Amino acid sequence: MRILLLGFSIIILFQNLVSAQNDSINRKQIRNIMYAESILYVGGMTGLGLLWYKDSKPQSFQFFNDNNQWLQMDKIGHIFTAYHLTEINYQLLKNAGLKPKKAMLFSSISSTAMMLPIEILDGYSANYGASWGDAIANTIGAFLPYQQFLFDQNYIYPKFSFSPSPYAELRPNTLGKNYVEQCIKDYNGQTYWLSTDFNIFSKTNTFPDWLQFSIGYSGHEMIYGNPQQNSENGYNANRQWLLSLDMNLSKIEVEQKWLKIMLNLINTVKIPFPAVEWNRKGVVLHPLYF
Repeated sequence: MRILLLGFSIIILFQNLVSAQNDSINRKQIRNIMYAESILYVGGMTGLGLLWYKDSKPQSFQFFNDNNQWLQMDKIGHIFTAYHLTEINYQLLKNAGLKPKKAMLFSSISSTAMMLPIEILDGYSANYGASWGDAIANTIGAFLPYQQFLFDQNYIYPKFSFSPSPYAELRPNTLGKNYVEQCIKDYNGQTYWLSTDFNIFSKTNTFPDWLQFSIGYSGHEMIYGNPQQNSENGYNANRQWLLSLDMNLSKIEVEQKWLKIMLNLINTVKIPFPAVEWNRKGVVLHPLYF
């Protein structure tokens, strides 16, 4: 409960700071944003606590260096989450009348702060421990959208895809007992992508705005997070790099506002396409990869 109150207080603090600015902002809209985000945030943190920490015993607050675990998939997940928190907050605050650079600054700071309670929960969990690596990843993700002020758009756009792996059933308490838990916990089934426009190579915007390519990163045989423990149990964790086509759904012109919002939400997920994979064994061609 203390963690949820902290998260709620963080949201109120930053929204109040935003409302105190001199921009011609819609203060009623800011309050509505605050209320909606508070409800969603508290609900999300409660759900995370039930899914992630339900099998973990409490401990006194401790730090734990996990930077060599899970082939750093967890760190990329933190970057992905913080990035999209910033993007959502930025769009909401900009639409409420805040100037773009100021909206981005407040969004980046608030997103970093909103991720902080996760590290606190980890710190009090006997299975984890607070991680400086996670905190750094949160900050990188939260400030990565600043690229649009350098290049006029987000050329580097993180996306996510997931397919259930055969490894989850080997350690269901750690990797998930059902699809929802596995989507969050099983790094073997997750792939994180960086999508960018083909026009990054063209000064005359030769290619369609919605056409992209993606570089993906994933891993297999991660039954245990610690590499040594994984090897001692007969598993050899390995990295996969992928190259695939993608679509930027946010570039599709639609008149309905609700449809635009839906396309932006779906755009956080990598569209299934054929892909080329490089791993320790060589090159693998996937007719369709998700």
